[in-house]
Amino acid sequence: MDAPVDKLTLLQVSHRYDVDVATLHALVGRGALPAPTWSQGRLGWHEHEVRTRLRALAQRV
Repeated sequence: MDAPVDKLTLLQVSHRYDVDVATLHALVGRGALPAPTWSQGRLGWHEHEVRTRLRALAQRV
């Protein structure tokens, strides 16, 4: 049996990193974040895919 996917949805990432979903979409469009992917019915990212990039972006503000 496959292990459960530890994928964070757009909303979970938004709450965890205090960024709105529209901004996440814009960051994906600019190539600052990878495109979210579907797996097991969830659209989003594994945290390691976005954590470093979002922290770096937050420090620029």
